[in-house]
Amino acid sequence: MVRIHFQSETEALKLLEYVSVHPLGTELNEYIHFQPESGLFVTIKDTYMKKLLFLLSDVFYNFLLEEKLLSWLETILRQKFFYREREEIDAIIEIASSIIEGEQKHIVFKAEKKIIQEGLQFFLADKISFSFDSFATFRLKSFYDSLVVYVESAIDEYKLEQDYQNFIQTLRDLLYERESEMEVVHLLHDNGFRFFDENFKELDKYEIFKMIDKKLLVENRMYIDSKVLAPLISIAPKRLNLYTDETDDDLIQTITKIFEEKSVIMPVLSFFIRRP
Repeated sequence: MVRIHFQSETEALKLLEYVSVHPLGTELNEYIHFQPESGLFVTIKDTYMKKLLFLLSDVFYNFLLEEKLLSWLETILRQKFFYREREEIDAIIEIASSIIEGEQKHIVFKAEKKIIQEGLQFFLADKISFSFDSFATFRLKSFYDSLVVYVESAIDEYKLEQDYQNFIQTLRDLLYERESEMEVVHLLHDNGFRFFDENFKELDKYEIFKMIDKKLLVENRMYIDSKVLAPLISIAPKRLNLYTDETDDDLIQTITKIFEEKSVIMPVLSFFIRRP
């Protein structure tokens, strides 16, 4: 008989649930028992050793990915990258999980399944009791190392998102500090951007250039492009009607985040219907 120790009884019972729903669970369930304060006990016999190894390999693998992955990601963030704020940790874990999910985690980590099977075979064949966490730590170092790479990518993405949010807030503050030069601007996004005043009269490039606050560009050179954002923030319209059929466009998203409730998005066709 082999004893498998877990950090908590909850984990042991959870793994037992994975056993119960496995295709071989009904057949082999009687050989795997839970004992309070002790963990799981596995009865070993040669007659069903191959099936038992297959069952436990699947169960360990799925348990690792579904139940332990998030706690491992958090451990990496805390111990390797020294994150402490709960909000930051949760945000980065969410990004890392999305990256892993996007790369089809069961394919990405398929090598670990073989490692798990080989490790289990060693313990079961010699009837050696072990801890699930120690097993994972020492047998699955490559898995842990691959998680570090995902966490690094998630941190980079998180920092980029933070920079973007700071950028949005900076431009939003600039916008709300300015006096409005026009009541309404109609901005048509159709093979580029075209500006129109409240009477739907198009503003040519020279008119737009004259409206740009040059100080705005000098002080925020890294942040504001001169063709769309700089004119919009310089004009600071009380209302921005934005006509586009590409609401997912990055610049469209940025504009609506800056103008918030001052902006209204409509389809391109609406512009031509509304224009006199």
